Amino acid sequence: MLINTVNVDRVNVDPINPEADVAATPGTWITTTEAAQRLGVKRATLYAYVSRGLLRSERRPGQQESLFDRTQIDAMASATRPPGGPRPVLRFRSIATSVSSQAEGELFYRGHPLGEVVALPSLEAAAAVVLGTAVPPPSSSARLPTTPVDLSGLPLERRMPVAVQLLAAADAFASDTDPDRVRAAALPTLRAALTLVASAAGTPDPARLDLAGLALAALGGAPSARADVAVLRVLLVALLDHGLTASTVAARVAASTRAGLDDCLSAAYAAMAGPLHGAAPVAAHALLADGVDPAVLVARSLRERGGVAGFGHFLYPDGDPRADVVLDALWRRRGTTRLRRRVEGLATLVAERTGALPNIDLASAAVLHALGLPAESGEVVFQVARSVGVAAHVVEEYAEEPLRWRGRDPQG
Repeated sequence: MLINTVNVDRVNVDPINPEADVAATPGTWITTTEAAQRLGVKRATLYAYVSRGLLRSERRPGQQESLFDRTQIDAMASATRPPGGPRPVLRFRSIATSVSSQAEGELFYRGHPLGEVVALPSLEAAAAVVLGTAVPPPSSSARLPTTPVDLSGLPLERRMPVAVQLLAAADAFASDTDPDRVRAAALPTLRAALTLVASAAGTPDPARLDLAGLALAALGGAPSARADVAVLRVLLVALLDHGLTASTVAARVAASTRAGLDDCLSAAYAAMAGPLHGAAPVAAHALLADGVDPAVLVARSLRERGGVAGFGHFLYPDGDPRADVVLDALWRRRGTTRLRRRVEGLATLVAERTGALPNIDLASAAVLHALGLPAESGEVVFQVARSVGVAAHVVEEYAEEPLRWRGRDPQG
């Protein structure tokens, strides 16, 4: 299935070769959008710097935006304030990414709308969009540990992080930072980790499953249930990436030290473990349990936290598009009528009290209820999906100056 590129205000990326640059020397020239993001200023301010002679720009045939010298932009971002120039900013305030973006209430993966990526036939195909690579052949696999490993004694949410470190221990080239090889290794690494976790769940032949089915098996679900796999696939696609989140930043910091992919994933998983990030669906899960009074739980949550888990997102004041896509897919599955009433009743109650709308955490919790999976599965789903986006960010970070994630002491 072909995906049409949507022209919105974000970093431009070649849909065929996302690492391609418009100049002969990769990384020399960047677009107006990326230059403004790196400096933390508006586009109009950027053009004002050009008019003052502080920056130079070029226009080339076929390019919609002016091009800026990346070295010059990065120097301005990290230097003390030049006369008439921008205020000093911490280097990590000027980070830009092409992996995903949000514009006008929509989510885009490398310029492709979420809805179109969800419509692709497999999780592998959607992941390839985020990674900017071709779908790997089914036989492509990372090296598995030679000694049998049983992860069944670990808590469910701890199995993926341990599995990834086991893979690193079994791979002599785990510290490889070549961008092309890391990009190519991302899905095989994820598949190998899921294979270890699925084996702990008693899956007899994980090699026969596609990535979404393997993820369901790792969660203890039934990969033979096509409807369940289909819904989980949509949820995973909706969670593949979301820009410079806490876990992505953690991974990029590790990548800036030139740590390998497995260790960067481990850094990301550590950040995901927090209840305000990857573990957020766990709290939302309780709100949808059978036999509970949602009013009591909502009132308690508002009193203790000032908000309700699974509702509201600062990037999407008019509603989280990821939640819409996931819930639409869930309601097409048979047997979800009662669950839908609970979700809609809860949404009405929270909207009346706070005005907040459902976000991806509530949608994730609803999927887990429909599939009969425990609350901690929400963190695992997040780990699995976001591993793809993290790998894409790691590859991006390898193209940057090493050790750039260091804030400047404002006192000098």
